Amino acid sequence: MTDQPHLSQFNATDKGANLTFVGYSVNDVGNILRDFFMFAGFTMESGTPMSGLYTTGSAGGRALLGGLANRKKYSVNVWADATYTYAQVESTMTGASGSVIGVVRERKGRDEIKGQLHMFMQQFAKK
Repeated sequence: MTDQPHLSQFNATDKGANLTFVGYSVNDVGNILRDFFMFAGFTMESGTPMSGLYTTGSAGGRALLGGLANRKKYSVNVWADATYTYAQVESTMTGASGSVIGVVRERKGRDEIKGQLHMFMQQFAKK
């Protein structure tokens, strides 16, 4: 008997999360992550669901307002080996352009997204 497709591991990192899936293709995982980001209010700025950049907020607003702007950017990379499909979700923003305020907001935003992603992924965990 083979395992049903499922999320095998969710490892939170400082900038996001690393995920390991069993029984899902690279396309499947890319689409799962695309659905998560669309549900969370992000748009795909560039790339594909398997290797893309998801954003919220305005880049122009970030340039003008620095750490006070509500801009978020996450890169998604999905790949596979013979056994597993892996995904890395990582914030590409540092908050440094907004000094202390920007850094604090960026860390808080990362924690929120990691929590939302972890909850969203529970539906794919092994039952």
